[in-house]
Amino acid sequence: MPLTGLLVQLTHYYLVDYRMKKYLFILLFFLGCETFDVATDNPLDPSNPEYEKPTISILSPSDQQTINTDKVDVALQGNELVTEYRYKIVTSDAYKAAGWSDWVSSNNLSLEFLNEYTYTINAQSRYLNEETSEEASVTFTVDALQSSSLLLYPRQVQPSTNSSFKVELYAHSLSNVSALEYVIAFDPSKITFIENSSNTYGDVNVVNYDGISKVYYTIGVYNNQTGFDKDQLIAEISFITQSITSSATINILSASAKSFDGQTIEIVGTNQTRVDVK
Repeated sequence: MPLTGLLVQLTHYYLVDYRMKKYLFILLFFLGCETFDVATDNPLDPSNPEYEKPTISILSPSDQQTINTDKVDVALQGNELVTEYRYKIVTSDAYKAAGWSDWVSSNNLSLEFLNEYTYTINAQSRYLNEETSEEASVTFTVDALQSSSLLLYPRQVQPSTNSSFKVELYAHSLSNVSALEYVIAFDPSKITFIENSSNTYGDVNVVNYDGISKVYYTIGVYNNQTGFDKDQLIAEISFITQSITSSATINILSASAKSFDGQTIEIVGTNQTRVDVK
């Protein structure tokens, strides 16, 4: 390339580069004069004038509702920016009372194997910035039993391996009963019946253990021919765990009763005649 052409090209590049630097400087000058209000644009910044604190409400169940099953679905709702929820269970039921749960993204929770108690659910929500809402609460009562039925308590136990636990059996509205027969059945590969620490509370008690998976009970009552008191404790049944690698169950089978005049009394079957062992 001739020397003159090279000089012209270098001059052109220099002028272009100079103009770009000049315009870039002017652009940066104007941008530097503009103010950005980050707080106003951030809905999670408490200094934002339009900031709203997280809210929480419990959509179901209704407060003071009576539930006729042993399972309750609880629906929570927060405002738009809420990302997580937690809850705790307040109750005199020692097997279900629980402190605050971990924070979770789901706003629905299912409570299963509930016993015949009153429960209060307290709930909170929070934002990504960990701002926490006030507490919302709902109280409900589980009344899943029917007259002339039996109740095993608790509905669910979570014992460790090689540990003992006890299940209680109650008679619910079984008046005019002179004799009650039933069978307790269980999985012998996971739990074992402990005969010497189990108790029965009738006037006459006959207990026969087959040594494997079933215990046969006959309980007689003579108390002025009035039968069992309402929700009377009639037996305590003790077990020891073997290996709980999956859920096992304890069930009442073949329950039957006789009145003082020799009539058969039907024992109503409910979910409360089964215990889940985890």
